[in-house]
Amino acid sequence: MLKNILFAISLLFVTQLAQAHGGGHGPVDETQAMTIAVKIVRQFVEHDPGLGFGKLDASWNQVTASNARLHKKGDGYYIFALTNDTDKKSFFVLMSIEGEVYDANLTGNFPGLK
Repeated sequence: MLKNILFAISLLFVTQLAQAHGGGHGPVDETQAMTIAVKIVRQFVEHDPGLGFGKLDASWNQVTASNARLHKKGDGYYIFALTNDTDKKSFFVLMSIEGEVYDANLTGNFPGLK
């Protein structure tokens, strides 16, 4: 069951990333990465990604790039914080500099990152 959920999540991310930046290889810039983060949040309104927070409330569909900011940039990764104006909560998306989404949560804490 867990294996199926993880496969579905990875397929969801790969499909979204291909649409987001044309399937190109190499790093994406911060603007492209932010667009990917916004699209991922909107996907989580429609589908529970199996990451422990369930489906996001429909109000997250209103999040745009203007609600997003680079929270942290590390060696090979970005963390974006997206703020929901309706409930003033933030959602965090961890992705590689190539635009591959690794994880997401409501805390911004991703254990093991440097």
